[in-house]
Amino acid sequence: MLKIRLVPCIITKDELVVQSFGFNKYLPIGNVKTAIDFFVNWDVDEIIVNDIDATKDGRAPNVDLVSWAAKECFVPLTVGGGIKSVDHIRQLLKAGADKVAINSLAIENPDFITESSSLFGSQCITVSIDAIRKGEVYKVYDYQKKSALDIDVVEWAVKVESLGAGEILLNSVDRDGSREGYDTQLLSSVSERVTIPVIALGGVGRFDQLAEGATIGGCQALAAANIFQHMEHSTIAAKAQMRSANLNVRLSSEVKYENFELDFLGRPY
Repeated sequence: MLKIRLVPCIITKDELVVQSFGFNKYLPIGNVKTAIDFFVNWDVDEIIVNDIDATKDGRAPNVDLVSWAAKECFVPLTVGGGIKSVDHIRQLLKAGADKVAINSLAIENPDFITESSSLFGSQCITVSIDAIRKGEVYKVYDYQKKSALDIDVVEWAVKVESLGAGEILLNSVDRDGSREGYDTQLLSSVSERVTIPVIALGGVGRFDQLAEGATIGGCQALAAANIFQHMEHSTIAAKAQMRSANLNVRLSSEVKYENFELDFLGRPY
């Protein structure tokens, strides 16, 4: 059985790590390199770094940052933001990224998914989908326009798989920064219709909410952003909670997870 991955998502804006709330409010936290160093040392399975303003501002991906991170990072690294061409992907992979995440470009030019997966392999191509609830359905959300598109999320997920995406990063706009937990209905509606891995993102406010992304949402990877910025050893505490929920997770031989006593936020005490 494949292990459920724990994936911290580092969201950057104006070259700073930020906490995101509803895709419209951002709280600056600190330096990107410091955040990467932190997660590398605390038992994560991979890291996502997403520059949310690069595309809107017309900036290319920060290849220098990726090159630095690749030297420090001992887990798979996914990079998103500002990707506009296969040359951008080539530069990022050459710099040391393991995967790239594309969002706006995939919507504007779906054939780019096929082109890039054919050139670099589907395992390198993650399609990021921002979803917002509209009545009884979920629509794709355009971060740049701050509005929902007339694209059904489930249908879009099925399409990106058929075009060659290797996995889907599925983020709930409604739950972003809410601390209410994953939108498991959103997650399951997509995971039940595709065969590629789905990464859950959006809404985790307590570590005991993580497991629901897998047990109810059917996702193969559990991502979060804001919650990991609140304390040291946060990802180890998260793994301890995932383990207590009987999820099959990778455990470090150097950490004694059974020694953790956790409060209602999943924090060790």
